[in-house]
Amino acid sequence: MDPNCVELRLFGTHAKINVGVNDVSEMDSNLPLVAAVAKYTIPGISDVYVVFDGMVLTAARLPRYYEVQELLDKAVASKKVTFASVPVLFTSSFAPTIAVDKLLSIGPVIALSEQTRAQYFSMLSTLTEEAFANLSSTE
Repeated sequence: MDPNCVELRLFGTHAKINVGVNDVSEMDSNLPLVAAVAKYTIPGISDVYVVFDGMVLTAARLPRYYEVQELLDKAVASKKVTFASVPVLFTSSFAPTIAVDKLLSIGPVIALSEQTRAQYFSMLSTLTEEAFANLSSTE
């Protein structure tokens, strides 16, 4: 929602541990994860990229699903979020500029919208968002 953030690209990681993971404790049971690259345009400074890669966000458990749901609600509303339609490797062991280059080179890229939201969510969970909603209503 930051007005200086001009683009956010979301990713889903692979569902198995891979090269590039520094901290594997409890990671296996939480995969896949949300990864992201945010592009900020700050007047008087060149574009700045922020990479979110690692134990950031997962839909693997119901309480975490609510966080993913909130992220996707805001992302769709912003109309400035895209996602890569293929899973990505972890880049946390790379230098920041290399991580950004690797992530931004992954495609194809799809605009996140109400129509494509389910496609992105399917990269994060074997359950649909509707299935999570049904789980939460039975609590």
